[in-house]
Parts: sequence; C-alpha cells; structure tokens
Amino acid sequence: MKKIELLIGCFILLLSTACQDDDEYVAPDTLSDISWYTSIHPGGLYVKTTGQYISFMDTSQGALTHEWSIDEGTHFLKGQFSSNDSLPLFIDPDVQKLSDKETVHVLFTEEGEKRVCLKNTFSEKVVFQSEEGPVESVKEGDLWVFTRCFEVDVIQDKLQPSFKVYKGEEEILSVSEDDMPDLSNSETWPIIDVEVNTSLKFVDLTTVGRPNARTWNISGTPGSSNDSIVEITFLKYGTLTNVGSLVSQRIDPLPVGTTSKPIPLRVNVIASSAPYEILGNVMENEEELLSLQLTGGVMASSLAGENVNFTVHVSNSVSGFEQDIAVESLGVRSDDDTFLELRLAEPIYNTDKILVSYIGGNIKSTDERILQPFTEKAVSPYFEESLVGNDPRFSFETEEDRGNGGNTAGWWSQHKPSFWSTDEIATAAGSRTMRYEVDAYENVPGKSNLWGPGDSFTSPIPAGSYRIAMKFYRPSGSTVYALRTIVNPPWTVLQWNFDDIPNDEWVTYYHDITTDGPMDKFDIQMEAADNVAVNGPQTFYIDDIQILALEPR
Repeated sequence: MKKIELLIGCFILLLSTACQDDDEYVAPDTLSDISWYTSIHPGGLYVKTTGQYISFMDTSQGALTHEWSIDEGTHFLKGQFSSNDSLPLFIDPDVQKLSDKETVHVLFTEEGEKRVCLKNTFSEKVVFQSEEGPVESVKEGDLWVFTRCFEVDVIQDKLQPSFKVYKGEEEILSVSEDDMPDLSNSETWPIIDVEVNTSLKFVDLTTVGRPNARTWNISGTPGSSNDSIVEITFLKYGTLTNVGSLVSQRIDPLPVGTTSKPIPLRVNVIASSAPYEILGNVMENEEELLSLQLTGGVMASSLAGENVNFTVHVSNSVSGFEQDIAVESLGVRSDDDTFLELRLAEPIYNTDKILVSYIGGNIKSTDERILQPFTEKAVSPYFEESLVGNDPRFSFETEEDRGNGGNTAGWWSQHKPSFWSTDEIATAAGSRTMRYEVDAYENVPGKSNLWGPGDSFTSPIPAGSYRIAMKFYRPSGSTVYALRTIVNPPWTVLQWNFDDIPNDEWVTYYHDITTDGPMDKFDIQMEAADNVAVNGPQTFYIDDIQILALEPR
C-alpha cells in the first residue's frame, strides 16, 4: 500500500473533526494501484460494539469502477456527525447495502461477525502487498477485479451480568442477564443465615457483552475479587447486610465497558458451632503491631489481663539475639474486629525471626466462643515499599521492540526469544510478566542472559542490606527449576532454586544481600548446567521483582 502523506493527514483530520463530507478522491495519474485507509489504528483489532462505526476510504488509483458492500445489521451513514451523536439518526435511507462513494462510514447495529467489502475493477492487473504476502486481482472478462473484505467482530454494547450463589452444594440464588434487581427494594430480598467463618460461593456466568474482566464487591472476606468463582467468608457475628455487587467489565483490547448489578441477597451472620481459632500467620504493620486474624470478631471486653498468656519469641541469626519479648497490651483493630493486635514491650526488626504462641485463656469472640491455644505462629515482617516499586521495568510492564534484544523496556535478551514478556497468563503484578521458553532445553546455550536496567534505577539504591524478592510460576509439564541473578557491588551471583514450587501458581522466593556501594547491576541469567537432567520443552515465568530495605538488629 502506498504511503501518501497528504491522504493520511486528510483522513486523520476527517476522523478527528467528525465526518464532514464525502468528497471524491481524484487520482493524480493513470497508474493502477489498490490502497485504502480505515479509522482502525494500524495493527488494531477490527472489534466494535453495537452502536459504533468505522470509516473506510478507498485511495486506489486508476480504478474503472468502485463499490463498497455491507452485511445485514450494518448501515451507511450520511451527513455531518460526531461519535457523541445518536448515530441511527444519520443512517442514509437512500443507500442500502451498496455504495459507490470513495469514503463510507459504516454503523454496526447487530452483534456478530460483519463484513465490509471493497470491490474495484481495473484495466490492468494490480497487486496488494499484505503482511501475509502479495494478493493479486482476478481477471474476469476484460477487467481485473480486486476484492478486499474487512471482517468486523461486533459485540453487544451493553454488558448484562449473570451469576449464581451457592451455600455448600446448594444453589441459593440465580440471577440471569435479564434480571434487574432493584437496590431500593433490598428490604424484600431473601435472607440467608450463615455461621461465623463459613462461606458462600459466587459464580460469574456473564456472557452478554463479552466481558473479559470482573470485580466482586462483597461484604465479607475477601471484600473484593477478580476471579470468576470466589469463596467469600463471613466473620462478623450479628450482622445483617446486603451481600454486594458484581461489576462486569470489558477492558482493552476490547471496546471498554462496565456494568454493575447488585446481588439481591442479604446475609445474616449467626453464631458459629466451630472452634474459635487463628487464621494463617501473624502480620506485622508499620507501627510494629502484630495482627492475628481470628475466625470471628473479637469481644474487646474479654482482653483484660490476657497479654500474659502470649509468648513472643524473637531470634536474629546475624546479631545472635534470642529471647522472649513481653506483650505490653492487646487491642482490636479499629476497621475490622476479626483482627487481634499485640503491642510489644521492645522494638522488633524485619530481619528477626518471630514466633507467637498462646497458651489459652478467656479471649472470646463476639458470639462468645473461647479462643483456642496455638503454638509458634510465624510473623510476616513489615517492609517499607520496594525501592523499585514505582519502576514498571521490574514487573516487565512496558512492551518495547528491542530488535534482537527482545520486547521489554529496560531489559535486553541475549538469545531472543528465550526471554520474552507476555500477558498470556494471569500475572503476579501489573499486566505483563517475563516468560522463559525453549523448545529443547538440552540444546540451549551454556548461558542465556537477560540484562537488566543496570545503573539506571529510577531512584538510587545506596549501599546497604536488602531483600531481593521475586515471584516464579512454572506451568504443568515443565521441570526447569534454577535461575541466577547478578547484582553489584560487590559482584554477587544469587542462585534461585524453585524445584519445590507447586505448578500453576505464583510463589515468592527471596535472597538477602549486602552491597558496599550504589547498586549498578541487576541481570537475570540461565546457566544451562544448573538444571540437571532437564530436557525437552521448558517454560516458566518471573514477575514482581522487589528490592526491600532490611533493618539490621
């Protein structure tokens, strides 16, 4: 296709100022040539929602005849309009499915695969050089005929959420795409009794409008989720609340759209028959409070004198510190009463190993269950934000054509395309992740490097002690398990072994390091010999690299 700069400028002006008129394009000479422009950005998808349009311009030269044809459910537009107008008012009643205008604007009013075809005739053979190779005109009688059809995927504009709710295996609610629950009448919605620390299952069934994302907003734990199927646990005893809503979303690369639908159900959280226990590990916050989530709300009046029943054992292998630190006071987190907070009598550091035990006592839940004893629950330490947290290069976010060096801004792949960023799986952070993929591991080079940002960190990383954390994902079928990273100064090679990783999920690994100057290197390296007895096709992903400041004791 010829690059006729004047035509490009005119067509952009035509689209940015709405559709003003359909002046005929006059070929400058008798050269026969097939070419066109559309309002779809080069490389973009021919995807529209009902009620949207695409403009098409035939810029061929030397055509004897010219014709646009369209399918049912599509219409030619006329006159001056903008995308904010009610476009059906501009449907041209005088033109049905064929038009001989050079420029046409086609409105899509029906979902499905729709075709817009350009048919030109020439006195001589013409050839279009497409990305797939040359496409030639076909001789019919004395004429050469060239036909080009644009396949447009038309999606229903309005998203219509649909979902079901289950209690155990029992379906307790079904909402179709046509149901429209009225939030103002929520007092008439059915009520379901749910014991403290039990869950309901929510299943997204939405198809109308072709959503490719969703958000559940639920008055439980977790409070929101993007999964198609989610289990929501209810921890707050004595509450009667509307469950929440499902937001169906259509995001890039599809035309953007969002629709929210309330879930017409109320949950009454009743007393539990299960033991009152701690959930998971203990978390440290920025105030050095230790937070324990329990299987129900904490009765604050039951905490008096209970601090002596806790043991907090702290050790630090670097400093040699090892002792119990007293619990100074107990409290309930202000924004969520299922969290018990412990304030310690002495400082703690994120390089400490901390274990919390409880011998039992009289701490009660709001539904009057007694907290069960537990031993040596590990504390997840608090870290300040990653020093590269605001740098999208460390979650491989920015796609960039680097020629033989891969496709990711800030990174250079030595053996393209073994390292290649992608959005083909659910990422650990952001929208892209770095993939390592080879067809036959036994044939890979001795070293495959992915050179990183070097000394061009967004903010300088001074000499100090740091935790390098990185997430790994290995799909089923792959057995590769080893990777290296290189940092400097001093020159340090970190060996990452994720042999014990469960397949098909993200897992975080880390190394602690100490640098003696501003960090000026962060490279990733595959050493073939590190993966002993690995062969055949291999794939894994890395994401969300963090550099976290350590607090030496």
